[in-house]
Amino acid sequence: MIDVVTGFAAAIRFEGVTKAFGSHVVLRNLDLLVPRGAITFLIGRSGTGKSVTLKHIMGLMRPDSGRIFVGDDEITAMRERELRATRNRFGMVFQHAALFDSMDVFDNVAFPLREHSRDSEAKVRSRVLDLLASVGLKGAERRAVSELSGGMRKRVGLARALVREPEFLLYDEPTTGLDPVLAAAMDQLILETQRRKPALTSLIISHDMSAVFRIADKVAMLRDGAVVVEGTPQQIRESSDPLVVQFVSGSLLGPIDASQG
Repeated sequence: MIDVVTGFAAAIRFEGVTKAFGSHVVLRNLDLLVPRGAITFLIGRSGTGKSVTLKHIMGLMRPDSGRIFVGDDEITAMRERELRATRNRFGMVFQHAALFDSMDVFDNVAFPLREHSRDSEAKVRSRVLDLLASVGLKGAERRAVSELSGGMRKRVGLARALVREPEFLLYDEPTTGLDPVLAAAMDQLILETQRRKPALTSLIISHDMSAVFRIADKVAMLRDGAVVVEGTPQQIRESSDPLVVQFVSGSLLGPIDASQG
């Protein structure tokens, strides 16, 4: 299946996915295509289903109805053992980096290889040092996590997510907590990573519209658990849809809906 926004083949797709917790419907007949080899942003107000969507992609949640495909594989039909193998195709960059405070930078990045591969320590060391250099942290391998700035933590988190050479890279609010200069630097790093690995499929959950307009190939906006608009960054910028205008501009067009966070 081809994504009409980018013209690229779909790497991940949701077909009519619904998920509810009790009477609260979080995903509502969600249809979503994430194109291969591109940077896709999933935007929308808090509580619209973005994080739940991410958990479904990883197979950490199962939908009440609908189907989810990763490549040609329908993960909604998989057993847990098969799902574990599929998760190995993903790298995850967490909002607050989720580093181990008891480990230094090197050991944080090396951890997935030591846990899930049989690579020699020499190969692990070479891989980790190369990745740290690629994210601008050459020479920082023995620094303690407590010594790192917020931006450096995010870079370590990105290096760790890349260490097993994933097909898919998921980012959860990668610029949260960063000042505008560091946020722009993080965006540039994401873009450079994508350019170095053109087959990589990147999906970013974000509220940062500056990042969207800087680096996105595709943008999909959720409301009430469904895609209400999708397009290129320029199409989103030029949209006359009141919901999009409100989100992009940060304006308040009516009373605040407390249920939306």
